[in-house]
Amino acid sequence: MGKREVHVIAVPKSVTIALLVLVSVSMVVLIWLLSGKTYAKQTHPILETFARIMQYRQISSDALLASLMPAIANILLFVPWGFLMFLALDRPSRPRPQSYIITCAAGIIFAMTVDVWQYSLPTRVTTMADSIANAIGALAGATLGHLRKQVRVRFEA
Repeated sequence: MGKREVHVIAVPKSVTIALLVLVSVSMVVLIWLLSGKTYAKQTHPILETFARIMQYRQISSDALLASLMPAIANILLFVPWGFLMFLALDRPSRPRPQSYIITCAAGIIFAMTVDVWQYSLPTRVTTMADSIANAIGALAGATLGHLRKQVRVRFEA
């Protein structure tokens, strides 16, 4: 057996930024295509679920999952965006906390912009909690972007 080689593939910042733009456009298109395909109540499903739990009312696991799915979907939607934004911003000359703050702030601004745009749609389905879940997703993506250097993937031949 020969010596194992480690191959590092350097991805230029321009490719990372192009992927970030592609992901952003894809998110907007997805939101536009799904607009009006779901329902929204005046109260947010997560707050309604916690209210039921606080009142000691029985809540089924299906109802719990159904109430949490919008928040989970919003978080997962922004994870790739936060990952790519963090990679685009991260450099040795910038402190890591600053990269996190800029990524989260940009995620909140992008999410709020999408929410404002959704309000103009006749079949809009959005709440302020969606922007909060989007910011959490951007933070999770930034965390994964930070942790990427600690993960090594090995493919055996």
